[in-house]
Amino acid sequence: MNWSLIFGVGIPTLFVFLITRYTYRTYNEIIWWGLKVDKLVGNVEATLKKKYDMIPALSEVVKGYAKHESSTFSEVTKLRSQWGATKNTNDKIKISNQLEGALSKLLLIQEQYPKLKADRNFRDIQRSISRVDNDIMKERKYYNEKVRRYNVRVKLFPKNIIAKMFGFKEREFFSRE
Repeated sequence: MNWSLIFGVGIPTLFVFLITRYTYRTYNEIIWWGLKVDKLVGNVEATLKKKYDMIPALSEVVKGYAKHESSTFSEVTKLRSQWGATKNTNDKIKISNQLEGALSKLLLIQEQYPKLKADRNFRDIQRSISRVDNDIMKERKYYNEKVRRYNVRVKLFPKNIIAKMFGFKEREFFSRE
C-alpha cells in the first residue's frame, strides 16, 4: 500500500469533501430558516393589516366627539398609508411601532370624552382591536422566536463564516418600542 498517496491525495480530498458538505448543509439550513422567517413576516403583516383596516372606522367614531384632535388623526392616517406602501420588512417594523404609539393616543382620547366611551360603535371597534392585538402578540412572539433561531445560525462560529460568504444578514425582531 502506498502511504504517500493516501496521505498526499486521500486525506486532502476527504478534507475538501467534508468542508464542502458542511458548507452545503449550513447554506441550506440558513436558507430554510430565512424562508420560514419570510413566511412568518407575512403572517404578522396580515394580522397588523386587520388591525390597521379598523383605523378608519375608529377615526370616524372618535372624530364625532373629538373634533380638535386632528393632529392625532392625521398622524395615524399618514402612518397607516406609509405602512401600506412600504415593502421593506425593516421599514414596516419601524412604521408599525410608530403607528402603534399613534393608535394608543387615539384610543386614549376616550378618557377625555365620556360620551365616546359609552358609544356602542366605539366599544365594538375597541373590542375588535383588542382581539386582533392578542393575535398580533402571538404572531410576533412566534416570529421573534424564529428570527432568534435564524440569527443564531448567522452569528455563531463556524456558521457565521458561511453566512458571511453568501451574504446572509441578521433579521430584525418585530417588537413594540
